[in-house]
Amino acid sequence: MKKRGTRIVFGIIVLILFCVYSYFRISTSPRSRDVGAAPSPSQAVESLPPENGDAQPSEEPVETPEPTLDPNSPAGRAAALNLPAPPDIDVTSWEFMLANGTHSIEEYAPPELVSVEGLQFDSRIVDALNAFVQNTRDQGLNVYLSSAYRSYSDQAANFQRVVGNGYPDGKTSAGFYVTMPAGCSEHQTGLVCDITDVYYPLKNSSIENTETFKYMSAHCQEFGFILRFPSDKEDITGVMYEPWHYRYVGVESATYIMENGLCFEEFLALYGVE
Repeated sequence: MKKRGTRIVFGIIVLILFCVYSYFRISTSPRSRDVGAAPSPSQAVESLPPENGDAQPSEEPVETPEPTLDPNSPAGRAAALNLPAPPDIDVTSWEFMLANGTHSIEEYAPPELVSVEGLQFDSRIVDALNAFVQNTRDQGLNVYLSSAYRSYSDQAANFQRVVGNGYPDGKTSAGFYVTMPAGCSEHQTGLVCDITDVYYPLKNSSIENTETFKYMSAHCQEFGFILRFPSDKEDITGVMYEPWHYRYVGVESATYIMENGLCFEEFLALYGVE
């Protein structure tokens, strides 16, 4: 009996040891782990990057179409002439007043006149004019202000004087104005000045050869002025070439006009002024 009991106890111990061994073996098996488990063959295939030939084509970016310009807008009219978009201005503002052979300002007079070197100007351009003149003199150049504001009656008298000097209708033999009828002269606006290097009893195109003209015509836009009657625009302005006549229109507009080789009429036409 004693030997039989010993065998039973021994068998139980062996069984316990076998169970413990089996438990630890199963718990340390790679198949029992959730984290870091090797992917199944199907998973491994799905995770592979596609072959170069199987790559999905990328979507082409969709270009946003350019907005269509209104042909009757300033920008549209400019684009039709291969010009950049003109400045955003109120063309009815005082500095864009048009006076020429087809646009009379009748008996208009500036709201306030201010004297500069013995001549009268619309007070609104005086600061710009003084800066323009001083800048030119700072270059060691002579500046002579020869003519500025003329009233309606003054211009009427001036027109008759020119007609009496052999210019029928105030025009040259080529049909360009030497001076305008009363109501049509830029001088009546008070926004202009005839500027030369010295006093000239008669002004002609030779003034373009002076250093004063060369400098002022190259820099006038920096102060808001334009050369009002260029040599290549006589058919449009109706006025003979005047390399002495400067007109105030503001810096932004003057820069656009001078950089694009326009005359004032062409500039205003971009805004529908005929």
